[in-house]
Amino acid sequence: MSDTAARPTLADCARTQLRVIGALVIREMHTRFGRHRFGYLTLFFEPLLLAIGVGIIHQLHKGERGVRGSFEMYAIGYVLFMKLRQMIMRAHGTIPSNAALLFHRQVALPDLFFARHLIETAACTGVLFIMTFAGIAMGGEIPDSPIKMLAAAALMFLLAQGLALMVGAATAEWHGIERFIHLLTYLFLPISGLFFMLYWLPPWLQDLAVWVPTVHIFELLRDGQFGEKYWTQYDILYVIKWILVTHLIGLAGLRIVRQRVGLE
Repeated sequence: MSDTAARPTLADCARTQLRVIGALVIREMHTRFGRHRFGYLTLFFEPLLLAIGVGIIHQLHKGERGVRGSFEMYAIGYVLFMKLRQMIMRAHGTIPSNAALLFHRQVALPDLFFARHLIETAACTGVLFIMTFAGIAMGGEIPDSPIKMLAAAALMFLLAQGLALMVGAATAEWHGIERFIHLLTYLFLPISGLFFMLYWLPPWLQDLAVWVPTVHIFELLRDGQFGEKYWTQYDILYVIKWILVTHLIGLAGLRIVRQRVGLE
């Protein structure tokens, strides 16, 4: 039999990789929540309760101080921000807690991150649907374009994944910087676009805010939520460039990390 006949096809490799990621997802779920059914519910209740709390606080401020926006705007937006923050914050522990798995040939470093990211994304996307339908049930507006809302969620997931790959590689090389990254995620909150829209800002601040990729994602989300009720402006191509650059840097960094730990 020739060597070429024994080589797996691209489809075979893809199926194998999907099975590996699926197994890693199951392992991660058991590791984080054990075998207790209620443990899995925390995946949904944590972002759900925090998003409701943020939405209520801003709704009360709106009534007392005339703050612009609505409960749905802040609550649903906070779900996406939580997705970004949680994926970045969990990145630093991904390699140390799964290092033993890397001795299996089929397991690659990015697979460890992809498994965790799928869990976080499934939870936050589920909460996004719950919040949207709950808002409609309580007399809120039906989303103008659910496709745009899903596109915003997908872009946030991909951006968070690229940043998490970079953080995972960096923290594996330089221990202790995860504390600095933890602080940065809090400092990033006011400029992320969660609590403002571009047209609320003076022109000189708008020129600065458009450099932040998440601002465009939140503008797209609100375009999908409210349509022409708010004037939105965003550049999806700019966000995609950020996604590509962060993924390239992150994957290259993980390649270096794997070589240095002697697994390749």
